[in-house]
Amino acid sequence: MLKKVIFLLIPMGIFAQNKPFDPIKTQERITQYIFSKPDSARIYLEVMLKNNHLLHDTVIAKNYNNYGIYYSLTSKHDSAKIFFNKAVLKSAKYPKNKAGSLVNLSIAYRNSGDYKTSLEYQEDALKLYESIDYEKGKAIIYGEMASNYAYMIDNKSATKYLLKGIDILSKSTDKADRRNLVVQKQKLANIYFKLENFKFAIDLYEECLPAMKEVKDLKNYYLTLINYGDCLTYVKNNTKAKKVLMEAAKGLEDFHNAEFISLANSKLGKIALHERKYDLSSVYYKKAFDGIKNVNSFRFMLIGAEYIQLLNQIGDFEKALGIIKLVENSPNRKTFNAEDQMFFYEVSAITFKNTNIKDKGIEALEKAIIIKDSLAKVNKETTTEELQAKFQTEIQHEKNTSLKQKNELLSQKVNAQRRNYILIGSGIVVICIMGFAVSRTYWLKHKLEKAKLTEAETEKVNLLERNAYKKKITEDQKQIIQLREQELTSMTLQLANLQDQISSIIESESSGSNSKSNSVKSSLQQIIKQKDYWKEFSIKFGQIHPDFNDKLQEQFPILTKNDINFCSLLKLNLSNKEIATLLQISHESVITKKYRIKKKINIQDDNEFQKIISEI
Repeated sequence: MLKKVIFLLIPMGIFAQNKPFDPIKTQERITQYIFSKPDSARIYLEVMLKNNHLLHDTVIAKNYNNYGIYYSLTSKHDSAKIFFNKAVLKSAKYPKNKAGSLVNLSIAYRNSGDYKTSLEYQEDALKLYESIDYEKGKAIIYGEMASNYAYMIDNKSATKYLLKGIDILSKSTDKADRRNLVVQKQKLANIYFKLENFKFAIDLYEECLPAMKEVKDLKNYYLTLINYGDCLTYVKNNTKAKKVLMEAAKGLEDFHNAEFISLANSKLGKIALHERKYDLSSVYYKKAFDGIKNVNSFRFMLIGAEYIQLLNQIGDFEKALGIIKLVENSPNRKTFNAEDQMFFYEVSAITFKNTNIKDKGIEALEKAIIIKDSLAKVNKETTTEELQAKFQTEIQHEKNTSLKQKNELLSQKVNAQRRNYILIGSGIVVICIMGFAVSRTYWLKHKLEKAKLTEAETEKVNLLERNAYKKKITEDQKQIIQLREQELTSMTLQLANLQDQISSIIESESSGSNSKSNSVKSSLQQIIKQKDYWKEFSIKFGQIHPDFNDKLQEQFPILTKNDINFCSLLKLNLSNKEIATLLQISHESVITKKYRIKKKINIQDDNEFQKIISEI
């Protein structure tokens, strides 16, 4: 801690002296610290801004950009937008610089969850780079577009743009392009992770992490550690996952970035939850939620939903209700992606069910089902194996090209030194070509067979996913029907009780002979006749079990309409006493009615009769 304080005080000591302002050295310090020690970089930035009147517009624009980057690193996205907009205006006459500022502005909007506006700024930047034929700039834009599409759950488009960007950067010999190439490979790893190709994702993460550390791109290094750690949990390597996530959380403290620190804590909470360490999981999720609830972040709903899931498991439903309210009242709720919304509504429905808030529980379940249906209609993304093959083919192509160049140089050297053996050499080449052709034919055949096996395996996985999805939909619909049955049963019993009370009043008044008693009795009887309770019950019952009456009539044509109406009460599992109260008949009459219906359909056993009713 003492070293950190001394480190931050060094630039203050330098500027406290009466030395002349040196913009070149100051800019070098900003570049040195912006991605590793942003607080130190800010001190130099303030010095630059105080001397704006001495600087060229391009330098001022660069300072505004760096200030925007500082605020982005510390999750203050609105402040970042202000400075990036200033940079765009200041560099209006310089297309390359303006395009770079537009890229930064688009990132700020993406971090706020406004993907549409972000893509619009990226399109503007791409047009500027195309107008000056700047390939590196186009590659950067393709990478940022890929990030937007990934957050929009369009992995096919994301992969397309990433491969375009990687293709451009791979051809560059500029050492500065190495950082951008590593970042784009890291984004590709994120897509493989989302598509559940964990092994290939881990390989790419492990390739990118040392390179990021080498170029001191610490922000992306720690963010990649979070994704790497999360990916490790899916291959059951929780020990290593916890280690890298803790390193990420600690490293991000230097950036004062509450959003990313919360993200790391939520992943640690997720691991503890899987290990059934509920107290530890609660600590991590509370840190994560408290850290992100005041940050303008699209990750707020997902972290909130995971926290609610934990609270549901430990039975703390009152606290879960509080989290649900905070998420629902978030001003950024419209920017949350569909998968996060579906997960939020699913866990909210469980909370509402356990707190007897039935209406909101049904509403949350219905919303989750609607989002599931919407996601199911989206075209399937390119399979993981196809993406991997395409990327590996590009790598292999580069190796083959390099090998071919080396062979050509070697061939020229041999021809120059040993011209007398040209005929023998040609023969060897012919034999090699034939051998290569034979081996390639075998390889292609083997590849085709492997592709067929892969396709069959993919189809099997897709079938299992579709079956699991159908099962979940069926369970959700059953839950909704059960809740509505409970409401109908409650309403039915209330009507029966009301009717019973009215009948009791009529009976009590029957003993009186005065005209007033007769008048009350007559009025109550008239109310019972006017209010068709059975019709209201039939309508609501038909909404829940629309095919019950028809199927029962079809299976047992001998049953009358009154018999079927009686069976609908049995469908709700009402007791004999409750049915007697509702129908205004005696308990014995209910038993007799049930006996007659069983006799009609040739059934003696009560359990068998109830089973038939419940299964229709």
